Amino acid sequence: MLDLTYRGEPLGREQDDFGQLTRSDDCVTDREELRRRFEAEGYLYIPGLLDRDEVLAARTEVMQRLWDAGILDKRHPMIDGIALSEAEYDGAATGPFMPYLAKNNAALEKVLYDGPMIRFYEFFLGGPVSHFDYTWFRCKRPGRGDATTPHCDIVYMSRGTKDLYTSWTPFGDVPLEMGGLMVLEGSHRNQDLKSSYGSTDVDLYCSNVGDQDAVVQQARDEDRELTTEERQSIQWNSTGAYSSDAIGARRELGGRWLTSEYEMGDLLLFSMYLMHASSDNRSNAVRISSDSRYQLASQPQDERWIGDDPPAHGIRAKRGMVC
Repeated sequence: MLDLTYRGEPLGREQDDFGQLTRSDDCVTDREELRRRFEAEGYLYIPGLLDRDEVLAARTEVMQRLWDAGILDKRHPMIDGIALSEAEYDGAATGPFMPYLAKNNAALEKVLYDGPMIRFYEFFLGGPVSHFDYTWFRCKRPGRGDATTPHCDIVYMSRGTKDLYTSWTPFGDVPLEMGGLMVLEGSHRNQDLKSSYGSTDVDLYCSNVGDQDAVVQQARDEDRELTTEERQSIQWNSTGAYSSDAIGARRELGGRWLTSEYEMGDLLLFSMYLMHASSDNRSNAVRISSDSRYQLASQPQDERWIGDDPPAHGIRAKRGMVC
């Protein structure tokens, strides 16, 4: 793993900078052991948990949408997801974050919100589960520009229960050079990180600074999102990312970046407080994956991600705070 890079720079130069995720497919029917490993590691990596044929059906639907949008190289089979070269690609219709790929996608919803995924969470959590209605979806093109910055999920979804779980699901095989998800070893136990960065909310702003409260209220009254100029003028509690540098984050917080060569049907689930990122996609294909969230149905949900038209990080989600 010594040739992994982040935005063009080597992620590390020593073997101790990296490690393999611990597999938990050996104890998938042992709830007590699953809970023990989750508390210790902050994640569970379960290869082969999901139905590979169902994952393939969802991949096919997503690739068809990318094909129709002119993002894939049509000299290759659609299912391979070979990306247009930088010279041929005009940048339209895509970015690393593409939630529209999950909209009205029955095949994707079957993988994420039915079958083995839900059965596993009901077993793991010991009761009926609910999930967010909003699905995060990513399409990572080759190159150094789309690597995911280091962050913890809690800063985006802390208004309901903190006992919330992220599923990262790859919709295709992800060899190391494709830049799959990586987690920072032991970061979920870093109390300083949890009490500082981990206690922020990206949708809070300073209501007692200048006229920021009035700017937000006016946008709400006019039923519109903040303009770029308005957003830049407001003092936010957090930008979301812990850092723009995965190399520096590991150096500062310690631990190793842990990852694996993922295959269709694999599942990686992790804690709200586990720092994670991705390395560069150095293949010639797009890397597609989703993030979905689960919790016990009896616990409160973050209203930003619930409903047919959830607020997400839009104007309806903004809350003032005294800074």
